[in-house]
Amino acid sequence: MCNTSTAETNHAQQPTVSVIMATYNGEKYIREQLDSILQQTYPIHEIIIQDDCSTDGTMDILASYAEQYPIIKVERNGQNQGCNVTFKAAAMRATGDFVAISDQDDVWYSHKIATQVKAIGLHDICYSRLDRGATPDKTHIVEYKGFFEGNLFYGIAGHTMLVNRQFMQHEEYWIDDFWYDWSLLFHAHLNRGVVAVHQSLNWHRDYAESVTNSQHTQYYAKSKRKPTSQPYVESLKNFRQVQQKPRFRRVYTYLYEHTNTPELARVHTMCRLMLSSRLIDFFHLCILCLKHRRRIYPSQKTEGLMGRLRSFFYPGIFAYHCTLYDD
Repeated sequence: MCNTSTAETNHAQQPTVSVIMATYNGEKYIREQLDSILQQTYPIHEIIIQDDCSTDGTMDILASYAEQYPIIKVERNGQNQGCNVTFKAAAMRATGDFVAISDQDDVWYSHKIATQVKAIGLHDICYSRLDRGATPDKTHIVEYKGFFEGNLFYGIAGHTMLVNRQFMQHEEYWIDDFWYDWSLLFHAHLNRGVVAVHQSLNWHRDYAESVTNSQHTQYYAKSKRKPTSQPYVESLKNFRQVQQKPRFRRVYTYLYEHTNTPELARVHTMCRLMLSSRLIDFFHLCILCLKHRRRIYPSQKTEGLMGRLRSFFYPGIFAYHCTLYDD
């Protein structure tokens, strides 16, 4: 359990908010994102930026903004460290009561921070919907499910999160060599939980060179982009392949060992089943995904024959072209 936050002990004062950002060759869109942060209706305590050895004009832009706005504090990695390490370095420098995570190429709506500060309460993480698309007028809503059972299979984007700083700065909550926002989400479930804001609070820019799309191309290049029956027919085979990866076993062994409490009994059972090599346990996992599909299956379309079918086969669908656990 993390310690009581400054926001709780000094609630007579307005909680302070730090914004952290990891940058890498972001010159094309970073001005627009910084402007949207600076224009928040809620006062921003500081904007901490950690640059991962950009080779374009990003550092010049950041230096210009830092000169104009003293709340912007920029540091640069000595060598390229990657997204996880860079975000962690920024997070550990934060001093606000809460920490808002920012990508370098999104746009925040002006009420984002005010809405999340009001909603977070005593939770460790508050997340929101987002609008994703190539332009602000051509977007679709992305809404995450924040149930622990479902989050065993998928995370929540860090750029939607407001996080309790004292929770965030626990070293052990950053699982080595694993997605930082997913790791924080796991540990929030193990501590004081997560809460959702059911409205879009930022525009997530969808373009070919984005980190999200680059990762998608890297991960899914060798698999069919529009699968039909493969995730169902190859369900067990694909799950077994993912299951044998050391990172997969390390993460779910860790979660299994930390969920042995009555209130987390279902999650504990699911972690055990995800680690088991027995056919009957894989079938049991599929049954649980069907039974608790509203909490587990990422889509809202969980009813009807197809909704139930997809929910039952979800462990195989999850594993179909999953390389999240590759070394």
